[in-house]
Amino acid sequence: MSELLRAGGIFHDIPGADKTAVLREFVERLPLPPDHDRAFLLSVLEAREAMGSTGIGNGIAIPHVRNPIVLHVEQPFVTLGLLRNAIDFGSLDGQPVHALFMMVSPTVPGHLAVLARLGFALRDDALRALLQDRAPADEILSRLELVEATRSTGSYKTIQQP
Repeated sequence: MSELLRAGGIFHDIPGADKTAVLREFVERLPLPPDHDRAFLLSVLEAREAMGSTGIGNGIAIPHVRNPIVLHVEQPFVTLGLLRNAIDFGSLDGQPVHALFMMVSPTVPGHLAVLARLGFALRDDALRALLQDRAPADEILSRLELVEATRSTGSYKTIQQP
């Protein structure tokens, strides 16, 4: 996951006062080849959001279309956008969103594998705190590397044995 995030980039201070403006700014930062139609990608993301929020809770959203975003890219990547101001994304928990993750993959199975890894990593309380604090990229990547290395989110309570 950390390598995929390095490939896709971490962008701080994404501006926007509403979901559409934030998505527009975020799509502009994606490391896509110049021939990709960013306006089309934005329109399908907006259409998906109109059907229901991609806010997963805890201030995090994973904008995506109905099917995995499969583009003609050589390698998969994950891009993280940390918003200048948290915005209402219509998340089920009612919390405003401050962090967006987008996954791009050349294949559907690859996309699903990345989604599973991201879902596991986002269970980590310390990682979510770093995202909320809009921590520097190196701190976020270091925490992801620790989660990957230990295969533990560190979020589980240890039961003390007598």
